[in-house]
Amino acid sequence: MMIRRTHVAHAATLLALAFFPACGGKGEGTGGPPSSKPPSPSESGGEHGAVTVREIDLWIQENATVEAPQDLGKTRIEALVPTGGGQWQTIEGTAKADGSVVIPGVPEGPYVLRVGEFEYVYTSARVVDLGVAIGGRKDAPRATVDPTKLVLDITNLAPWQARDDIQLFVPSSGAGQRMFGSGSGAAENWPAVGDTKLDRFTVNWSGLPWGSLIDASKGDVLTVSQLSQQTSASGVPYAIVTRFASFDDITQTDGSTVSKSGAFTSVPSNLSVSLDVPTTKFKSQVAAVNSKAVDQGTFVEIRTRPGNKYAPVGAFATLLTLGIAPGSADMNLGTIPYGNPYPAAWGSFVYVLHFVRVDYTAPGGATPWSDFGVISFDRDVASVGPQPIEPPLSPVQNLEVNGKSAFSDQTGVTRTPRLSWTAPAVGKATHYTVEILKPSGDSFGTFVALLHTKDTQLELPPRILDGVSAFYVRVQAHASEVDITTHPHRSAAGAARADVLSNILVP
Repeated sequence: MMIRRTHVAHAATLLALAFFPACGGKGEGTGGPPSSKPPSPSESGGEHGAVTVREIDLWIQENATVEAPQDLGKTRIEALVPTGGGQWQTIEGTAKADGSVVIPGVPEGPYVLRVGEFEYVYTSARVVDLGVAIGGRKDAPRATVDPTKLVLDITNLAPWQARDDIQLFVPSSGAGQRMFGSGSGAAENWPAVGDTKLDRFTVNWSGLPWGSLIDASKGDVLTVSQLSQQTSASGVPYAIVTRFASFDDITQTDGSTVSKSGAFTSVPSNLSVSLDVPTTKFKSQVAAVNSKAVDQGTFVEIRTRPGNKYAPVGAFATLLTLGIAPGSADMNLGTIPYGNPYPAAWGSFVYVLHFVRVDYTAPGGATPWSDFGVISFDRDVASVGPQPIEPPLSPVQNLEVNGKSAFSDQTGVTRTPRLSWTAPAVGKATHYTVEILKPSGDSFGTFVALLHTKDTQLELPPRILDGVSAFYVRVQAHASEVDITTHPHRSAAGAARADVLSNILVP
């Protein structure tokens, strides 16, 4: 479970970047409040210095939130306790009948909770909850047979334009996807310019990141919307939802082909938002990510889904999307009208992403690769007014490895180096996430480890860098209401993130 989530979080970040040639990564992604279930006396960690680790997921639908305890019995969980001089004591956890794991004899004070093979939490907490918040039904199975097809014939499409898009969303099951235009290959039989209907528009449901099968008997409703290109009064292109259709009688089975026909209705642009995007504020942070960083642009979206305040994992619906190319001047679009065909009770939020590319070549390696740094945040749409949309958090400063700048290639850093940094110059970070990555010979680095901490320094525990000949680190500064020392997989609405990427480091 933890291995899967760690890789999903990393993959989601990369997928988000690809989308906007959109969304957040870790993003964008895991969230929710602490479970409402209080720890029992035996879970409190007080007896014999025990630490209790549990995992209570929250499944969030429009009208219900379901707690789902997970069994950690097959997950390797242990406490690493620093004993001085670079030495660590390892204390293994013991699985309990309720699915939790108890680690006995952990001294009061800081320790590192190791979860699975890849994840480390620097904490002093006596109870840690590894649960996440997930949009949709707990019992919604994923499409696994390729292909599992959905074929749509829908009339009353707004006259199709070259950069229009189609998005699908099933709020009760958590399924959905923007198709990202006819050049993406995510669907077949795209409309031609000027068309006014979807004709055999075909989506392979098994290819969606959030591809839960639709089941009408469970109350699943498929919504289909068209994002149409517009131009602001200042000449800036953007897209909003102009057409909407919903279907409450679709049931899919794995490997099936389901066809559905209907008609779009028009979506009135009866809402508005003021968008003033000072791109120079974002561009000024590019060099702080890495001196070699290359600006990749800024993206702004208004999104909605059930459970917005929990920032759950899963699909969402985009109401407005705007892409600003790298190098563009500050943009004030003024007041932009848009519509929202989804329930107003869900709320909506503005998501802003600025990302940069860093190119790498490993020592002695012939295959270069690239990785990405992100400056992103979201806020309730009601809080966005005439004031500029500026990043509330900047990257960490002075990233060092064993006291030397991590922005220069280094050798001989050892397999248990000390990483340190200073707090961001803009905003207040509540915690940090450190990713350890290594060259893969592919287009991205390979994930090695994920570490969570509230401190501005950490010493890598043993074994993380075993067998690693070269690596680099991504340090993410976060601002969130959630305490990651007790809930490392949670975030909440209104979160912000800013990345730094090191140069190549050799043990």
